[in-house]
Amino acid sequence: MALFRIAGLLAMLLSLPACGEDPTALALDCQNPADAQRQADACTKLIAIDPKHRKAYDNRCQAHNQLEEYDKALADCNTAIKLTPSTASPYNNRGVTHEMRGDLEAALKDYDKAVSLNPSFASALANRGDVYAKKGDKARAIDEYRAALAIDPHIDVALTGLKKLGAKP
Repeated sequence: MALFRIAGLLAMLLSLPACGEDPTALALDCQNPADAQRQADACTKLIAIDPKHRKAYDNRCQAHNQLEEYDKALADCNTAIKLTPSTASPYNNRGVTHEMRGDLEAALKDYDKAVSLNPSFASALANRGDVYAKKGDKARAIDEYRAALAIDPHIDVALTGLKKLGAKP
């Protein structure tokens, strides 16, 4: 039993960040989408420390989407979903990946799942509005954008979408 504890402690120590890597700073950078490459790099370091860090995979998926690295984004979102299938955010991020790749049906399915898990997820509602707009369903797009704005009156995706459709919030 003591041997297992020692092995566990050694494994934990070996997984700690390299000298100079502050886990708190990494976590903040991994959550900050302002610089997508920095976000992806920080999330990669967190995943090296904890390979089951669901939020790091989810955030790295988001960063890869911003960097237009959709294969990497898809892999990270799939991992985040496997780790916590009842969390809405990775479905929304994977929906973005599918949408950017032009697979609107897969995107819609993921946005639907995100909204079913979190009905007040304004980003997923607005993203779903974008898919309906791309599919030519103006009325449904407007409804989705307005639902998103009812939750978050400042959500840019919905405001921009309504403006493009010539509708008022």
